[in-house]
Amino acid sequence: MGNKSFYDLDYIIEINEQRLEQYTNAHQKSVERFTTLLVIYSALCIFLVPIIQTLFLTNERWHWSYYCSFCVFCILFVISIINSILLLSPGKLGILVMPNLYYKHVKLFYEENGISADATDVLIKGHYIAELEKAVTRNGVKLHRKISFYNRSFYYAIIACIPYLYCVWPQIINEKKHNQKTDNIHNLSSFTKTNHICGRENQNTKK
Repeated sequence: MGNKSFYDLDYIIEINEQRLEQYTNAHQKSVERFTTLLVIYSALCIFLVPIIQTLFLTNERWHWSYYCSFCVFCILFVISIINSILLLSPGKLGILVMPNLYYKHVKLFYEENGISADATDVLIKGHYIAELEKAVTRNGVKLHRKISFYNRSFYYAIIACIPYLYCVWPQIINEKKHNQKTDNIHNLSSFTKTNHICGRENQNTKK
């Protein structure tokens, strides 16, 4: 801080303006971090439809733990998405009034009431500091809420990966069964075709 003094109104204005700018930049960055959540959501949606088809749209019955895991995944996933929506929801930030309100209207008001220039300057700075403090407080609260929404979205999405990966296992088993059945049909078809060809060759040989 050096020789800075909190009795100096100009210094108080300076630090409040710096903090207001920091909050504004941090607020923008917190919204931009949604791209990280979007990558996680995209990864989770890759097998989501096949999992639903395997667990609920086939005649095969799976162990109850798979259905419970899917329900847990859905709950965690929905909570994460809700917090993501709240993260992206627009909110009213602390915006300062037009500067000419101070150096025209407020200044003129005090001058018309016979207050000296030095005292008017102090009073105007006091009003400006009060407005800055309100804006800093409002933006600080908004920023902390955005950070909380992002953290909850991220951690719930990461935790949702655990039951999700467990639910992927039936899908892998189902794919293996399908591939094995396809291979068996293909092998049987090849075997039948080979036998048919061999039979015709034997008939031709006898003739």
